[in-house]
Amino acid sequence: MKITFFIGSMGMGGAERVISHLSNHFSDLGWNVDIVLLLDNTVEYKLNDDVRIIDLHGKYKSYYKNILFWCKNIRKYLKTSKPDRVISFVGRINALVLFASFGLKNTIIVSERNDPQNDGRSKLMLKICDLLYKRASTVIFQTKYQENCFSNSLKNHSEIIPNPVTVKSMPIEREKNRVVTVGRLCAQKNQTMFIDAAHILQKDHKNLVFEIYGEGALKDELNERIDAWNLTGAVRLMGNKTNIHDCINSATMFVLTSLYEGASNVLIEAMMLGLPCICTAYPGADEIISDGYNGILVPQNDSMALAEKIEFLLNDSFACKRLSEGAINSSQKYMSENVLKKWEDVILYGSTNKTL
Repeated sequence: MKITFFIGSMGMGGAERVISHLSNHFSDLGWNVDIVLLLDNTVEYKLNDDVRIIDLHGKYKSYYKNILFWCKNIRKYLKTSKPDRVISFVGRINALVLFASFGLKNTIIVSERNDPQNDGRSKLMLKICDLLYKRASTVIFQTKYQENCFSNSLKNHSEIIPNPVTVKSMPIEREKNRVVTVGRLCAQKNQTMFIDAAHILQKDHKNLVFEIYGEGALKDELNERIDAWNLTGAVRLMGNKTNIHDCINSATMFVLTSLYEGASNVLIEAMMLGLPCICTAYPGADEIISDGYNGILVPQNDSMALAEKIEFLLNDSFACKRLSEGAINSSQKYMSENVLKKWEDVILYGSTNKTL
């Protein structure tokens, strides 16, 4: 079996991490695996030696200025390499691959990796994706919410498959005063809400430490907010860590303050580690978090509500234990071995039983 993935790059990100899991897994099965990069040639995930990187990134920063270059070279690649299955990740890349392959007979699977209503796509691009997705053999969604963002006509050839997740640490005893979050420092992840909650709690919890793991364009802005609230030392920007599971494993709790997500890898990883989790109620979050059972949902942009729930967990060890047990139990369906089998079924047979 020859499999080709299309993605913008293989830099640090959720979609890229999933492709690294899938590529290495299929390579271990003895399949030939290519990853075609269209935006830049960054590769920050460990890949098997026989996974081949094909660099087709365009010279322009504008998506639209590169379209002719991409279409020509995608068609050339598909004609010469003749992959048995083409798997494209992320909305605009999906649309491009389907458009570029018109008239060719490749079997193409496309996968939505974010919130289609909030990931920066225009309404026109969303309609274009909806139209072009009818050409795909299978459309993979991570959540029912994502699937419902598109027309009902896609549901007869769509599948809901969450991310394959693996954690490298085992649940351990929790520290009493450390709250952590993980994510790119960008508007989507809304770490200002996390910092503002820290400010609210600072007066009554002098020893409480808030750690933000990740890098991104808003680093300076977040540092300014930390300084403005006089939180230096209490809120710490930790940067990217290759051993992130070891870094957060002993924390008191995990917090996700996102405005939107596809299906958050880091949230599911925190649940697998048994961390009590608090998450904003972004669209689709309730498909992962059952409020009060395996985590707590709070309104978006409500720092006071977040602070209240953090304080609640700080003061209620029984609630922490209950949420931890619920998180571990409910996260088992996301384990790599379970999810990778779903992907194999779609690639080989075109469908799964649509349940986990």
